[in-house]
Amino acid sequence: MIKEISKLKVDPLTLDAEIVKDGLTAISSLTDKEPYFVVGGTAVQSYLPTNCRRPTSDIDICMVRPLNYQDFLEMSKPVVEQLSDSGYSIVSKKGHRAFKLEIASQYDDNLLIEFSRRNQNSFDHCKNTLERELNYCKRKIVESRDSQYFVSSSEDIIIPKLVRNIHSLMKNPLFAKYLSKPERISSDGDVKEKLKKIRLLRKRSMANSSNAEFFEELKFLSDLYDIQLLSEIVGINLEYFKESSKEWDAIATPSPERDLFFNTIVPVPNSYQLF
Repeated sequence: MIKEISKLKVDPLTLDAEIVKDGLTAISSLTDKEPYFVVGGTAVQSYLPTNCRRPTSDIDICMVRPLNYQDFLEMSKPVVEQLSDSGYSIVSKKGHRAFKLEIASQYDDNLLIEFSRRNQNSFDHCKNTLERELNYCKRKIVESRDSQYFVSSSEDIIIPKLVRNIHSLMKNPLFAKYLSKPERISSDGDVKEKLKKIRLLRKRSMANSSNAEFFEELKFLSDLYDIQLLSEIVGINLEYFKESSKEWDAIATPSPERDLFFNTIVPVPNSYQLF
């Protein structure tokens, strides 16, 4: 939680920012050479039109292989070289769960690219899941560029966010207020209103960084926004959603919180037997 709260200090960006486009273009040097896909907020944005994009603090890369620090330094060389040639300064760092490239431009724009860190035992434990997700990921094009990168499927983006929100709702029943009036995000005005609310919650969390409850509400509403937008704009492959969900107890096990999401946000028809 502390690590995530610290990201509030980083100005969030969308795919429309040049530094993000340059970051994804550099990552595309790994396409068809390394088993990877983009996850998290950048992955969500990759499926959405400009007006719907919720700014995020970094680009998260899931590597589908074991990765130690020396492997990371070698693997990321083409990424670093391309960004350096574009005038950026880059610092490589070790994190607890990820290896990082901290990128800065001469104009003080900043971007963080994180690559998942797993030793052989950790990778072997989740190998089948990661390989399945890699098999279902999508190829995307960096806008205004010819570069291509891989991004997690909408189902594999939605499911962990849904699990996190189910757990959050169990701890914070008052968050159900965000689910009490299910409405489709049907217009540009709806999107602007929801993004404005998220921005205000982010400012409140920044001003009260020691208050974990504020941050949890911010994460809940942000994840809820992503789940709803992906469900409505991209849609859900129900068969694959069912297959992927089996690995998550919060979805596979009935609960009032899970069922509330299914009855409001996640478009699973009543006639469809998910489990």
